[in-house]
Amino acid sequence: MDTRKTINGLRHYKCPGVPDYLPSVTSILSSTQSAKTQQKLAHWNIMNPGAADAAAARGTWIHEATENHIRGLKVVPPEAYAPFWKGVPERMDEILEGGRVLWSERPYNQPSWSKYVGDDGVGRIFYYDENTKHGYAGCCDLIYMDNNAEIVLADFKTSAGPYSARFPNKKSNIDEKTKKALISGVFKVKKTRLQLAAYKLAAEACLGIKISKTQIIVSTPIDDYQTQVFTFGESEVEKDELAWLALVDKFFNEVRPKAGHS
Repeated sequence: MDTRKTINGLRHYKCPGVPDYLPSVTSILSSTQSAKTQQKLAHWNIMNPGAADAAAARGTWIHEATENHIRGLKVVPPEAYAPFWKGVPERMDEILEGGRVLWSERPYNQPSWSKYVGDDGVGRIFYYDENTKHGYAGCCDLIYMDNNAEIVLADFKTSAGPYSARFPNKKSNIDEKTKKALISGVFKVKKTRLQLAAYKLAAEACLGIKISKTQIIVSTPIDDYQTQVFTFGESEVEKDELAWLALVDKFFNEVRPKAGHS
C-alpha cells in the first residue's frame, strides 16, 4: 500500500492503526484558508512565475543542510544559498549545546520510534481522534531536549524577508520595505505556530513524550535578521493547539464534504 496518496488535490498519508488516509498538516492549512487569502496567493504566483518553486527548492536545501549539520556532516552551500546558510550552523550549535537531539526529520538514535519512518524513508507522526475520526499526519523537523531537560519541538523556515512576533511600531525608524516585510512576517509566524501545534499534538500521541515548548528557526539572507529564533511557552502553545484543532474540525466538517469526500 502506498504511504502517500493525493485525494482531491491534497496530500494524504497512510498511518498505522488508522483505517483511512489522513490529510497532511500543510493540506489542512492550505485548504482552510479564506477565499481572499487563496486568491491573493494565486495572484502572487501569477505575478511571480517560478518564484514559489525556487523558494521551495531553497527551503528543501536548507532543511537537508541543517539535518546534515546536526548529524556532523560538512555542508558547503551553493553560491545562491550561501546568504541563507550564513550563521545557521553557529546558531544551531548554540541552540543544541548541552542538549540532545531526539528527532531530526526522522528519529535520531531512538530505535523504538523507527515504526514512524514510512516506506518512503520519511519520518512521519500523526494524530487521530477515535471518536470524531478526525486526524492528520506530518513530518516535523526537529525535536530536542535542551540543557534544562525540557523537550522542544522546532520547525525550520527559509524566508527572503524576516519573520516577526509582533507588528512593527508605526513610529519605529525602519524603512517601508522592511516594515512591510515585518508585517508579512507576523502572519508567517502565526501560520507556523499552528503547524507547530499540530506536530506537538502528534508527537506527544505517537512518541509518548511531553513537549514543553515550540520553536521557529528562520533562515534569512538579511544580516539584521540572520537566523531568527522564536520560542513559545505552555500558555501560548495551548492557544495554538485550540486554534489548530478548530482548523482540523473545519477541514473535516466543511472542506471535505464540499469536495465530495465523506
